[in-house]
Amino acid sequence: MDIEKELEQQLLSERDSEERRTAYAAELRYYGIISSGDVEALKALIKNRDNLKNQDKTGRKGVLSRTGINNERYHGVVMAALISRFCIEAGMDIAVSYTLSDIFIRRIDLAVTVDEIWNLCAEMAMEYCVRMRDLSKQQVVSKYVVLAIDYIRAHIQEPVTVEQIAGALSVNPSYLSKLFKKDMGRSISEYIRDSKIEIACNMLRQLDNTSLEIANYLGFSSQSHFIQVFRKQTGMTPEEYRRKYYHKSWISDAGDPSDL
Repeated sequence: MDIEKELEQQLLSERDSEERRTAYAAELRYYGIISSGDVEALKALIKNRDNLKNQDKTGRKGVLSRTGINNERYHGVVMAALISRFCIEAGMDIAVSYTLSDIFIRRIDLAVTVDEIWNLCAEMAMEYCVRMRDLSKQQVVSKYVVLAIDYIRAHIQEPVTVEQIAGALSVNPSYLSKLFKKDMGRSISEYIRDSKIEIACNMLRQLDNTSLEIANYLGFSSQSHFIQVFRKQTGMTPEEYRRKYYHKSWISDAGDPSDL
């Protein structure tokens, strides 16, 4: 069949663009969780195994093969490629990321059941996520700073304070602040702010959420406060940032194909 004709036929059979947008946003969120090292959020997704395994019922999972196991296998390979690139963009060593991807693709290739492939994909996602979490701690010396970073990541959607973190760790706020500044080179409040703005940048690049929605999601006191902090950090308003970087990531940085 002519490729153009086949494309038109499939697009006509998949008219629900809202479903596609929802699935796309969920996919980006999934890879964002992995590349940000949010292990607890990933555990929650993996625990909901039935929803993940039945994506074609709750979201849009493309048909890459008419054979069930091959369809799952091809999706596993695509997932490996995307996770590796998202993590490279977030700071993982290129050689490590690509080698991990190769290892899991070979394992997926040898799998003989759909469940085995799914389990390998879950294992791969967690392996990358844990490594991304640990990557942010490589320069950290104190266990209290490590615990503080974990707490901040787990409560990034809330207006977290130094006193709140110190209370959760049963440590003096002043002591924790000095320790954090020494190990991380910036204050706890600066780290929280930078982490929130980093997430906001990712959302503006990849998703369609409004500034108000992002501000609410990240626990800012108001939309105007979010815009003020964002402009101070990036030199742009959220909408200016979106216009400049929307849907630009590792693909846009690949360079001219003629250079390869």
